[in-house]
Amino acid sequence: MKMTRRQFILFTGALGLSSCARVKVPLIGKGEKAPFTVAAMNDLHVKDARSTAFVNHAVEKINATPNLRFVVVLGDLSTSGQLSELNLAKASLDRLAKPCLTLPGNHDVQGNGPDIYANFEKVFGPTQWIREEGDWLFIGLNSCEGALSDVTIAPDRISWLRKQINKVKPGRPIALFAHHPFNPNTKKYRVKNADEVLGLFSGHNLKLVAAGHWHGNQVEEHNGILFTTTVCCTSTRENFDETTAKGYRLFHFDHDKVETEFVEVPA
Repeated sequence: MKMTRRQFILFTGALGLSSCARVKVPLIGKGEKAPFTVAAMNDLHVKDARSTAFVNHAVEKINATPNLRFVVVLGDLSTSGQLSELNLAKASLDRLAKPCLTLPGNHDVQGNGPDIYANFEKVFGPTQWIREEGDWLFIGLNSCEGALSDVTIAPDRISWLRKQINKVKPGRPIALFAHHPFNPNTKKYRVKNADEVLGLFSGHNLKLVAAGHWHGNQVEEHNGILFTTTVCCTSTRENFDETTAKGYRLFHFDHDKVETEFVEVPA
């Protein structure tokens, strides 16, 4: 049976709906104008089977989100980067009804050698990615510098990012995701060369920079860019902003506009 291009895209998309598997991220959805939503979780800190219960509950709530296109997990999926922890996190994320994209956090690395991302890549695949959805371009940047909390984005990643940005038409809205915060007024852990990285987007339409790492809800707008961090989505860690609510964040996209809301996950 012959398939049209649209039928092929729908068919292949359906194959990956419930998996956070090790696959290349497809570039899909270009040209679709309808409003849509993206969910972002961070700092799951899975360490054993018991700690997946909270993540599973979050996944159930995310699956009920209207107009949801995909989910991003902004690092620290595990507690210490062990393969067993990452596999447990993946088993929970495989319950998602929509595609799931992941980024490593400083708790997802192993050792100090050349293969510190070996476990992460074995379970979740590439540590950086690009995705098109509707009018938007989404970029996932690996912000880690080993297991450090205060980081500088490495030159090779800046080169990679510059290459991706140079392919984008100037007016196209862009969303950047990373583990470490870029917020100008974040309480702590702002990327040391954040201004250099953000400067790469000069002349382009960067609209959103979302991060985790600092376990607290921070939302600010600066020069037309929405910056966020979110409390942790875990039962194994506490928030840094001295709040007790845990959960995830939704981003609602409509043409070149984005709005956000926090969704609490009851313990």
